[in-house]
Amino acid sequence: MSNSTTFITIIEIIIASSILGILIVYSAIIVRRIGNMHDQRKKLNLDQLIIEKILPQFIDEHSQSVVDIPALDPSVLEELSLMDKKNRQLLIDTLIRLRWHVAGTNALILQKIYIMLNLNQDSLQKIQSSRWFVNVQGLHELTLMDYAISDIDILRFNLSEVSELRSAARSAFMRFSKNEPFRFFDEVRDPLSVWDLIGFFRILDQSNDNAKSSFANWIRYSRNKTVVICCMKLAAHERSVEAIDSIEGLLNVNDHTLRSHAINALGHLQALHTQDHLIKIYANQPVECQREIIFALGAFRTPVAIEFLKEQFMTTRVFEIENHAAEILARLMQKGLISWSVQNLQHDKEHILQYYLKQY
Repeated sequence: MSNSTTFITIIEIIIASSILGILIVYSAIIVRRIGNMHDQRKKLNLDQLIIEKILPQFIDEHSQSVVDIPALDPSVLEELSLMDKKNRQLLIDTLIRLRWHVAGTNALILQKIYIMLNLNQDSLQKIQSSRWFVNVQGLHELTLMDYAISDIDILRFNLSEVSELRSAARSAFMRFSKNEPFRFFDEVRDPLSVWDLIGFFRILDQSNDNAKSSFANWIRYSRNKTVVICCMKLAAHERSVEAIDSIEGLLNVNDHTLRSHAINALGHLQALHTQDHLIKIYANQPVECQREIIFALGAFRTPVAIEFLKEQFMTTRVFEIENHAAEILARLMQKGLISWSVQNLQHDKEHILQYYLKQY
C-alpha cells in the first residue's frame, strides 16, 4: 500500500511539473509577443517621427537651394538624442535605409542629422568592440552614412581572420582613403566575392574623384585571380582607358576565365584596335571566350564586326553562341544601327532572331 501511494505521489509530481513547465513556456511566449508588439509600436512611432520631422528637410534636387544645416526643431533633436540604445539603433537603420534612396543634398542632410544626433559616436564605439560582428556593423554604418574615419582605424581590420570583417574594411578603406583608396588590393590574399564587387561599384558611384584609379597595375601584376578580375570589371565600369594595355596582355594567358573577362572588359572599354585580333583567335577559343568575343564585337558595332556576327549566327550550331549573337543582332536592328532582311534565313535561324526582335 505504501509503495502504491509513493508511486501515485511521484506521478502527481510529474504531472504538476509538466503543467508548470507548460505554463512557464506559454508565459514566456506571451511575454515575448507582448515585447515584440511593444517594440513594433515603438518602431512605428519612430518611423512616424522621422516622416514628420526629417523627410520635410529634403529638397527638390532640381532646385538651386543649398542646405548647410537641417533646420530641425531643437525639441525634436532633444527627443531623438535622448532615445535609449535600441531606439538609437532603429534610428541609425532608418537613416541608412533612407540614404539608399537619395543622393546629393538630401544625402548630405541625412549625414548631418546622423552627426547632430551623435549617432556617429554609436557607430565609432562599435568598431572598438572586441566582437567582430559588431565591428562589421560599425564599419557598414560609417561607410553607408559617409562618415570618414582614418586609414589606420580601417587597416587594422584588413588582417582579420574573419572574411566578413575584411570585406567591410575594404569597402570602408576604398570609401575614405584620400591617398590610395585601392591599396588594400596589394594585401588581398583571399578570393574576392561578387558581393565585394557590388559593394565596390556602389562606393565608386557615390565617391568623388579621390576614389579613382586606372587599376592597370593590379591587372598586370596581381597574383590573386579574383583581384585581377575585379579590377578589370572596375576599370570597365570607370571607363578607364589607361587599363586597356594591361587587359589586352591577358588575351594570351592559358586561363580561360581570365581571358573571357579580359575580352568582356575590352568590349566595355571600346578597344576597337583589338577587333582584328579577336576575330583571328575566335575559332580556337572555348565557348566561354567565343561568347565574350561576340559581345565585344557587338559593342564595337563596326561594319566588320557586324558582318562577323551575322556570319557566326548563320553558321554556328552551338546553342549559346547562336542565341547570344541573335540577341545582339536583334538589339542593333531595333536601334536602327543595322538593317537586315530575315526572310532569306533558314527557318530555325529566322525563328530565333524573330524571338529576340520581339523582346526589344
